[in-house]
Amino acid sequence: MNNLVLSLTGSAAAGALTLISPSGWSSRTRAAYVVVPGVLVTAAGAWALSQNTGEDESVGSGAVTEHGSPSGEVPVSVQRMPVAARAALLLGLGAATCGVQAASLRIDALLERWLVGRGAAHPRRWMAALAVLASLGMDAAGDRVNALTGEGPRRTP
Repeated sequence: MNNLVLSLTGSAAAGALTLISPSGWSSRTRAAYVVVPGVLVTAAGAWALSQNTGEDESVGSGAVTEHGSPSGEVPVSVQRMPVAARAALLLGLGAATCGVQAASLRIDALLERWLVGRGAAHPRRWMAALAVLASLGMDAAGDRVNALTGEGPRRTP
């Protein structure tokens, strides 16, 4: 939680969104909840893959010889993925995202029914509290991993 304000804001947003029950959503809204993130992930992946220009890049020590060329440099050819492999990767990422979104709707309904079955008067409030705690816990765990690996604090733009 290097950025406490960001962590608290994200956790509050997660809790607030959890208060909204998808059980009352129309079939169009449910379909959009499943499909739109998959399309966005596919589009973002396509953009990221398009940034690979296929030019040669060099990886080396950074030292420069008297001729102006880096010493200890190893040329590394960055080749573009074949179109079929790129399309398969992007479609797989999009489909996986849609699958996670669809599963989250089922898990949400199961958890809400389970809480109601246990006598919870306001199951969405309990679910929101769990979402807040999970979000804060993930932030804390990420910071702990960064500290253990020596990566230091996260940088925010």
